[in-house]
Order: sequence, then C-alpha cells, then structure tokens
Amino acid sequence: MSDSSLRPVARLRTPFAEKFGVPRQSGLVPEAEGRVEFLPEFSAPEFVRGLEAFSHVWLITGFHENPPWTGSAVVRPPRLGGNERVGVFASRSPNRPNGLGLSLVRLLAIEPGALRVAGIDAVDSTPVYDVKPYLPWCEAQPDAKADWAGAAPFVCAAEAVLISDEFTAQLGGATTALVRQILRLDVQPAYQATDARTYGMTVAGWNVRWRAGAAGTREVCAVARVAP
Repeated sequence: MSDSSLRPVARLRTPFAEKFGVPRQSGLVPEAEGRVEFLPEFSAPEFVRGLEAFSHVWLITGFHENPPWTGSAVVRPPRLGGNERVGVFASRSPNRPNGLGLSLVRLLAIEPGALRVAGIDAVDSTPVYDVKPYLPWCEAQPDAKADWAGAAPFVCAAEAVLISDEFTAQLGGATTALVRQILRLDVQPAYQATDARTYGMTVAGWNVRWRAGAAGTREVCAVARVAP
C-alpha cells in the first residue's frame, strides 16, 4: 500500500461544531450521539453485512481541524495539568505526525448508508478512514496498566451542573442532558481553571456559556441558537 492511498470511507455527523467542549475520550458522554455517513462508494449494505452482531465499533478518524504538526516530539496532556510534557507516542494528543484518532463507540443502529453511534468524541464532519468491530475477548485487558492515565477522569455530580428552567425549556430535554453530561467533565484547559472565567461551546446547534461557581458547581449563564 502506498503512503498516499489513505482516503476517507465516511464522514461523521456529530453535535460538536468546534473542538472546545468535545469530550477528550470516546464513551465519556453517552448522550453524545453521531452518525457515520458512508461515502457513496462505500454505502452499499454489503459493506456492513454482519456488523449487527457487535455492540461497539472502532472508528479510525482524522483530526481535520488541527494545524499542521510542528514536528515536536512532546505534548502536554490535560491529565497532567497541561504543564508536564510526555512523548507524542505516549499520549492520545491530537497533535501528532499523521493526525489520526481512534474512537470506541456504541453501535446504536445500522441505517441505509450510515451507522448511528453513541459516545462520540469528534467534531462534526470528521473524516472516518475505517470502521472495525470491537472484540472484548482480546481488546479488554484486565491486567493492563496506564500509570498517570490509569484512572477515569473526574466527573462531578449531576446536581453540580446548574441549568435554569428557562435555559432547559430553550434547549429541550435531549440537548439539556447532553450539555449536563459534558459539563460534568473538566472540559476547560487545566491551566486556565479559574472561578472568574466564563467559557463557551457550540453544541447541537446552540452556543452555551457557563462559569465555575462555589463548591465546584458549573452554572450555565447563557444560551443562544446558532445560525445554520
């Protein structure tokens, strides 16, 4: 296979219009649903024949909104506070030589020319280069270790995310649930964590702004529809 033969087989449709606010790993936000929309030459049902036997799939994706790789051998993972450096091949950082991502998502449904998935962690229109079934008997290793990245990220209590009835009515139940799950994670950069700062993200067609409050709360302070 030549180096230039890699090409997308699908595009992802997701609720995330921009990188900020996207979960840092797949599966962290089960409410984050997406569609793997196959390109015409890969949309025939024969390409996914038998996939209904599997509950999860791997998506090999491309970080299409990243700037070109600078050549740096090290990155600053958020799990280390954004200030310590590790080698790029010792991280899941999107800033890497070939800009390829790997997402494990739940397969919700197989539709004509598409897959409906959940737990997505990618920006809308992300290219998908391959889809592979997840095999728990060989890919879930109970004795594996990950040292500084071994524990699941902190998730605050659902009650710590404050969304007023007014904003809930505007967003609707499904989008409110999605926003709540995202804000239960520490999505802001670790080196910018401050109670005085207001953050914003565009998700599911809404611009949502929030700020940190007392006792670890995250309060949504404004929502606005984004023009299509």
